Amino acid sequence: MKLKINSCGVCDCAPEWQWHTMGFSDYDLWAVFRGCGTIRPKNNDEITVHDGSCILLTPDTEYIARHDPEHPLLVITVHFDFLDEAGRKIFDERLCAKQIAYPQFLKDVLLRVVSHYNSNNEKTAAVYLAAALEEFAHADLADDSQLGVWQRIVSEICTEIDTALHMPKLSDFSEKYNYSERYIGKMFSQIKKISFSDYTQNSRINKAKTLLRLTDTPIAKIAEELGFCDACHFTKNFGKNVGISPLSYRKQK
Repeated sequence: MKLKINSCGVCDCAPEWQWHTMGFSDYDLWAVFRGCGTIRPKNNDEITVHDGSCILLTPDTEYIARHDPEHPLLVITVHFDFLDEAGRKIFDERLCAKQIAYPQFLKDVLLRVVSHYNSNNEKTAAVYLAAALEEFAHADLADDSQLGVWQRIVSEICTEIDTALHMPKLSDFSEKYNYSERYIGKMFSQIKKISFSDYTQNSRINKAKTLLRLTDTPIAKIAEELGFCDACHFTKNFGKNVGISPLSYRKQK
């Protein structure tokens, strides 16, 4: 399946803005990064949109949209087609409306879509659109506010795990977010499809790979920095995950 961008741009809606379309011939990825309003597809419920809302508007569907004049919308929109290998359009009539946990990332990616498309670099623009659609596909449903909150929390936890010098523990996040360790672990597994301990272990091993490749830090010191009991414990876990010992991995660099 291929992506073909037909048009894209940034719409800073005027206070009097409202919208009624009888339907487009292509898809429209409609991402809101300021303001608040509503959009209603024909024969469906009205959807509230605000900063971080993202909707995939489907072809040949009537939509009515409006916003609060005191809080006008800023929208990045990308019209595109899904094409099969023969270049024929592929249609999926499902409407998706989601709330993005970290809208700034999606905004940056979509701005790159617009920039590359305006530079006549449609191939690169399509690559960035694919990344935006991947981010969109893995976001939680907008009408599930509880999951949306937890997606944000879990994303923050993952960032802290991936960037911390010393590996944080589940108890640290329990204290930070005022939830029990058991509940945080449950929500983490539900959203990431991997347990907290397995994610932490993967992060530690990947950090170890980087230290082994790029530094001459002794293996015992790496084990200590990454929170392993000792060099033996580190070597055992590294071998189990990577298939070779830390020393053998370092020699490969």
